[in-house]
Amino acid sequence: MSTSIENTVRVIRRVEATHRNLGLPIIFAKCIDLANLGVFIMAERAKGKGAILDSVMQLRHRKVLKVARLTPAGLKRIADELSDNELTFINPDITSLYTNYLKDAAINALAHLISEHSLPSSWTDKYEYKIDNCTISFLTGVQPKLLREMSALPNWESMYKDRFIRFCVFYPFGTPDYIKEYPTVGDVTIPQGFKPEQVNMPRSLRKEMAYIRLKTIIERQTSAGRSGQYTDSLLKAHAFLNERDTVVSSDLKVLELFTVNLMADYWLSERESLAGSLKFEPDSYVLLAYMVERGGASRKDLRTYFKASQRTVTKFMHPLIERNIITGTYGVDRYQLNPDWYTRYIMPIINFGKEIGVVAATRGLDKY
Repeated sequence: MSTSIENTVRVIRRVEATHRNLGLPIIFAKCIDLANLGVFIMAERAKGKGAILDSVMQLRHRKVLKVARLTPAGLKRIADELSDNELTFINPDITSLYTNYLKDAAINALAHLISEHSLPSSWTDKYEYKIDNCTISFLTGVQPKLLREMSALPNWESMYKDRFIRFCVFYPFGTPDYIKEYPTVGDVTIPQGFKPEQVNMPRSLRKEMAYIRLKTIIERQTSAGRSGQYTDSLLKAHAFLNERDTVVSSDLKVLELFTVNLMADYWLSERESLAGSLKFEPDSYVLLAYMVERGGASRKDLRTYFKASQRTVTKFMHPLIERNIITGTYGVDRYQLNPDWYTRYIMPIINFGKEIGVVAATRGLDKY
């Protein structure tokens, strides 16, 4: 393995020794942090969101502000601290911000800080304060059903969607068996006196097909206008994490591994009207996560695991079959990942794991 991604490999190996499947998500989350972007890490309860966020705090390169609540009054108290500063905001669970009172307020404030690096004095009528020259990243965990509810907010399509990347957690290395403690990420040096945005992005790299594919994936998450900026920022962040001052092809190779995590939000969303927002289907995501973890399952397996009727399972499996992610034929008592889809999106992750020594063998679909 090339030493150009030595820190990435070191972190993944250390994490995978105790927390299978979380090595790569931790790398992506840290790239979000270094790129000063926002991310919703989406998974069901007890599926590793907290462990990912804790690991980002271990890999700190600046002050980390762990927030359970974010109110206008609270922002006023720390306005002076935020101005002319750079911070990492970590929120363990977005439900703590997503109350009836704060449904839009907290997310709106964070979106402004991420994109505009400021909050105008007119942001709230009740509290007079202003935040200027504040650079932040924001990382939080979210459960699938809440993401669907948030996508119905009036500002989702116009503002929030392209400020917060949605990262869907999957377990391609099989069902995890975690110890109680959070993972230890190992001894990784975060460069000082040099910033990720100062990393060189060669023009020639932007012409590579891998770059174009990655930019298209990011565009599905955000918008055409921001996709190039975010793609470059994430690549620079990964190079920076590996103590380099120039982006190389290895950075593209690693970030392409997250295709399934970044595209699931797009694959499993539909518009209820042409002018409406994309609405995420959380139940189909839950089924897909189960199938990625196991490769396939009988109808009885699914009914038993989810304690749901066959009619309910079929309803939410249909979008996956319609998009050729899952194969399933009426009258046949099984579903499985489409082999072509598995080869295109899951096998690169498995092969990368084998290459760096954290997966002993490819987990195929034969038994299904």
